[in-house]
Amino acid sequence: MMQVQFPSQPLPDSFKKFSTHAFYFSVIPFFLLVFAALYKPFGMSSILETPKLSYSFNIAMIMCIVLLVVFSLRMILYFTRIVRHLSLNWYRMWCVGEILVCSFFVALYVTLTCGHGLQYLEILIRTFGYLALILVFPYLFLELAFSLASARKATIYASQTDKKLHLKDSSHNLKFVVSAEHVLYIKADENYITVHYLEGESKKFYELRASMKSIEDICTGNGILRCHRSYFVNPAHIKALRKDKENIIVAEMDTNDNTLIPISKTYYDDIVKAI
Repeated sequence: MMQVQFPSQPLPDSFKKFSTHAFYFSVIPFFLLVFAALYKPFGMSSILETPKLSYSFNIAMIMCIVLLVVFSLRMILYFTRIVRHLSLNWYRMWCVGEILVCSFFVALYVTLTCGHGLQYLEILIRTFGYLALILVFPYLFLELAFSLASARKATIYASQTDKKLHLKDSSHNLKFVVSAEHVLYIKADENYITVHYLEGESKKFYELRASMKSIEDICTGNGILRCHRSYFVNPAHIKALRKDKENIIVAEMDTNDNTLIPISKTYYDDIVKAI
């Protein structure tokens, strides 16, 4: 027998925050109130207007019912941590369920106050249709807004975790590109710098004609810090800080050969904060 499965697209992190649920139980009832009051859609006034109760009053009461229902369900969703285990499609089903539960209570109110002799089931069906057609707009808008927010944060995070050094020579020609996380340290020797980096398990280096000053901004902007007048170091690869036999502070790198990089007192505090 063929089984139907929903795609397991994960729920974006934005939907797991309390502020997101606060938007839902604030925006959805307000949208219902404004839209229904201004446009009186689908002939709703024929049911909600009675000699004793005006259409505006009933819409306000329905808004309060929707507010209480959505608020209650959102609190259950958040505080029981159900939202952490939902996929995006199951979250959408929860939203449909919210509209359905709202319909039950709104239909009950309409039946008791202005049912015009209609049966509860008939009013429930019409109520669910009305609410679904109206509330689909704020639900879709909020889902799109928070999905885009999550996508934007993911893009920013990806760009931050995949930073690259684009190193140019003294003639401003691009010579070498390497992921910042793979850089161990950079050493200067007269008019040349040597980039020591990892490629898989292997330690490699690349030399180009450039000054320490010319690469300082791009290095510090990518987390490679100045630690000595002749060295930049990647704090992520520092295994330990200690003093050598000559009482000089050195950084022991997490490489197989335990490379030692000198740390000047001028830069010591910055390195300590970074590791």
